Amino acid sequence: MKIAIIGAGNVGASIASLLISKQMCDEIALIDINQNLANAKAIDLSQMSIALGLDIMVIGGNDYKLLSDFDIVIITAGVARKDGQSRAELAKINANIVAQASSQIAKFAPNSTIIVVTNPLDIMVYVAFKASGFNRKKIIGMAGELDSARLKFALKNHLQKSVTDSKSCVIGMHNDNMICLVDENLSIDEYENIRSQTINGGAKIVKLMNTSAFYAPAAGVINICQALINEDSKVLSCSVLDDNLIAFSRLVKISKDGVKEILELNLKPKDREILDKSIEEFIIYIKNININGANINFS
Repeated sequence: MKIAIIGAGNVGASIASLLISKQMCDEIALIDINQNLANAKAIDLSQMSIALGLDIMVIGGNDYKLLSDFDIVIITAGVARKDGQSRAELAKINANIVAQASSQIAKFAPNSTIIVVTNPLDIMVYVAFKASGFNRKKIIGMAGELDSARLKFALKNHLQKSVTDSKSCVIGMHNDNMICLVDENLSIDEYENIRSQTINGGAKIVKLMNTSAFYAPAAGVINICQALINEDSKVLSCSVLDDNLIAFSRLVKISKDGVKEILELNLKPKDREILDKSIEEFIIYIKNININGANINFS
């Protein structure tokens, strides 16, 4: 199993570290526009592998040829959202980065599955799909697993009990309109408080350390990789495209070929209304995205 990571920053390096620790692959490639950064982290991670008594090859560089014949490619590259920057502005910048990466993945690793981490996540899932030309089942966005972990963290602190076996999860768009599905008995006020903590979970980390989270996002990616490799029947929350090419986090089952099944959801009317509004906004964003002077048409 060969897994590549495009973007050697905090999230990318954390993913690589977990892949090694959990012995999930034989080879890892780190690709970054900053060649020295990719090379340095590849050396560090290789030495980590040796220190753990493992023989996992880690290579780094800025050449997409390193992707040749890799099985899974994870896109973490992109710029972080700046204070006062709209989601639409961020989407236009990161769409070019994700589109370039996806087209190169299609060239050098045409049989791979793409996992997208770059924000705005759901829009980037669509961009990766269009730019790569892959079957939609081979494009998986990681956000739902992260948001679900933040939801369970808030529930654990509120209820003061383990949430290891909790079925609570988050679906919908990776923004303020995410939908929290809670399997605990909460009052309306308790639910709204838990939902607020979930939505603002990432912002709280940014406020505390002036950069975004990376350990929990990396763990979310690992969950998806494990499902791709092991083909277990575990249900995950992932941003995937439906027949109408709308991307948002849904409950899915994953196999070695990508998305195996999208589970049907019986949403409350209020949640369905939120989701429908999010879909309308998604379509507007997609129609206005321009990549290197060429529009990626929604149709």
